[in-house]
Amino acid sequence: MSKKEIKEEGNLYDKIFKENVDATIDSFIHKILKINIKESEEIVLKLQRTKEREADFLKIITNDRGEKFILHIEYQVANDHEMIHRMIDYWNLLVRKYDLRVEQYVIFLGDEKLTMKARVDYPNMKFYYRLIDFKELDAQLFLKSDIPEEMILAILGDYRNDNASKIVYEVVKRIEQLEPQTLEKQKIFQQLLVLGRLRKLELNIQQVMDSISQYIKIEEDVLYLKGIEAQKRQFVISLLNGTDFSIEKIANLASVSIEFVEKMKAENK
Repeated sequence: MSKKEIKEEGNLYDKIFKENVDATIDSFIHKILKINIKESEEIVLKLQRTKEREADFLKIITNDRGEKFILHIEYQVANDHEMIHRMIDYWNLLVRKYDLRVEQYVIFLGDEKLTMKARVDYPNMKFYYRLIDFKELDAQLFLKSDIPEEMILAILGDYRNDNASKIVYEVVKRIEQLEPQTLEKQKIFQQLLVLGRLRKLELNIQQVMDSISQYIKIEEDVLYLKGIEAQKRQFVISLLNGTDFSIEKIANLASVSIEFVEKMKAENK
C-alpha cells in the first residue's frame, strides 16, 4: 500500500471514529476521560504547518466542580513521532489565545504497538499530554451502551476474558435488533466493517452479519407463521361456536384441513 493510500485509509478511520464519538461525546468523555461536563463552548483553531489542520476535538469545558479549562483531543490510527511537537504547537496557540489550562489527550486506535512519545523533559521545559491506547479500554464499556455509534467501538477495545468472535456477535446482534429498519442502521454496519479492518476483523464481522441476518429472517418468518396459525385457530373456533356449519364447510372456509377443525372442536368442548 502506498503512503497516499495509507494516509487516506487513516483519514477514513479518523473520520468514522470522530463522527461516532461526536454523537456520544459527553458519554465518551465521562467513561474514558472521567470528566463530567456541565457546560461546553466550541473552539475553532487551525494549526498551520505545511498546511492547515483542524483539531479533532477542541472545546472550552466547565466541569461539574465549576472548573473551566480547554479540552483538546486527537484521534490517531498510526504512530506519529511528530505528535509531541504538534501537541506542543496546539498548547502554545491555545494558551496564548485563551489563557486557560489546557487538558490534552491523544486516543490511539491502531493495532500496532504504541510507540509515540507523550512527554518531554528538557532542562528549561517540561511538557506532556495524556496518551490513551484504545485497545486497552474495556470493550464492555461500549458494548453495554444503548447508542449504536458508541456500541460498535467495542470491537476496538480490550475483550478481557472474551474472544473477538463473541464481541463481534454481540455488537452485530444488538444492531440487527434495532427498530425500525433504517438507512442509519446500514450506515452503522458499514462503519463497523471499516473499523473492523483496524483489528483485522472485517471477514469475521461479515460472516456474523450474514449468519445473524439469516437467523433473524427465519425467526421473523416463524413468528409470522405462528401469527397466521393463531388467526386460523380463532376463526375456526368462532365458526364452531357461532354456526351450525359442518366440519367440512368450516375447513373449506378457513382453508385448513378437516383434521385441524376436528382437533379445535375437541380442544374447545
